[in-house]
Amino acid sequence: MKPKFRNADLDAEVVFDRYLGTADDLILVQELLREAAPTWCGQLRVWRSPRDQRPVDVSEPGSLRTAVLEAAGERGPTYRALVERYGPGDERLFGSVELRGVGSGLIVVISVDERVVSRLGEKTDLGNHLAFQVRRSKVAGRSGTVWLGEVFEAFCERLSPVWGEAGHPDEYWAKVMSERPSIAAVGRDFGRFLPGVFWLNFFGRRYRDLFGEDRLRSTPASWVGVVDDGVLVGLGLEPSRWDTPEYAAAEQRVRDHLGPEAFFSKTQPDRLTIAPVWRL
Repeated sequence: MKPKFRNADLDAEVVFDRYLGTADDLILVQELLREAAPTWCGQLRVWRSPRDQRPVDVSEPGSLRTAVLEAAGERGPTYRALVERYGPGDERLFGSVELRGVGSGLIVVISVDERVVSRLGEKTDLGNHLAFQVRRSKVAGRSGTVWLGEVFEAFCERLSPVWGEAGHPDEYWAKVMSERPSIAAVGRDFGRFLPGVFWLNFFGRRYRDLFGEDRLRSTPASWVGVVDDGVLVGLGLEPSRWDTPEYAAAEQRVRDHLGPEAFFSKTQPDRLTIAPVWRL
């Protein structure tokens, strides 16, 4: 069943075409989180369950990377029993880790996968990404909308993701998710298309090459800016207005300019589309 969201709720995600467990990516994520939400980070912990919460001391360099990779690589008793009976299968490190801090207004989820590009059935998946869930009207004493917009831009600028989006969670559910016959992310297949156009959109290097830099920079949107080696595009309206005619018109202008064939459409899910070529 679809969750119930409030007007102030916001989500954001940045997706990568590299493994986040190597080099300094998670060390930089730790620094960015400390800058964006210092109070929240005062009680930062890996949340596995109410009885399994693992503190992360953000004053210690590299502590977040260590905690995330340890938690992501854990496997439960069922998995261990299957390995004992049938032998090891795919032993790569992959998994998602939920981070919580002071209060309940913000959750950060970090997903890592040594296999950067993988297949989920017939779909192409990029398994390294960061997600932000804002569930209060204010974060770090500021408007959640303003805070998330600035954090989204900072993460795109300093981490160089391949793609990112931010907006109201109802918008993502309406454009990407299906509820029948089961809940599924039908609009998430990076081998065929992007999930959609949202309140904020970041197109990294691969999509800059796909669309052409001039086309991206001339996108008819309220805000267009060159960020790192990509382009950030903002629709300009409040994210909670995602289902208004004005918002739909702004979204359609972006789709038409960049090419509707690059984006998923619920009304035409099987049409011909374009996407970067990913090496499995």
